[in-house]
Amino acid sequence: MSISIVKQEMEKVLQLLEGDLRTLRPGRASGELVGTLPVECYGSSMPLNQVASISANEQGQIIIAPFDKGVIAAIDTAIRQSQLGFSVVNEGAQLRLSVPPLSQERRVEMVKLVGQKGEAARIQLRQLRGDAHQKATKEKSAGSMREDELNRFTKEIDEAIAGFNTKVKELVERKEKELMTV
Repeated sequence: MSISIVKQEMEKVLQLLEGDLRTLRPGRASGELVGTLPVECYGSSMPLNQVASISANEQGQIIIAPFDKGVIAAIDTAIRQSQLGFSVVNEGAQLRLSVPPLSQERRVEMVKLVGQKGEAARIQLRQLRGDAHQKATKEKSAGSMREDELNRFTKEIDEAIAGFNTKVKELVERKEKELMTV
């Protein structure tokens, strides 16, 4: 059982959280808001940025131009079902999304969502720690790891989890502050 492998898995959890938080908008138009939205097309689910080009214009709108005009209905459906609060205008060849200003109520909802995403990341980190500890304990039982190695490994995992939990907390607090700033 290697501590570096566990840390890599923990880093992936952190990167997923960063990506998730990037999609929560503080009222500005950006292609990142919808880029990873899953679109059902070609018999599978694909991220929006793989089936269309996404850009933002000066009026604070997001313009989505599908590479294949046949998937525009699927993109439209995915955006409407996403509950991101965009008003969608289908112009035939492209979609125009208006980014509404955030009300105080919506900001509070999004802060709650940020907290939920942060807690989900912490749960994943704890699961990784539990799995790693369980594997290390099995290795010790099998005789391929000594008691002192198990103790050192457990200590390193606990230190790593504390560091990653701090990073999660910082990300969540930064995003909450960004969302609540008018």
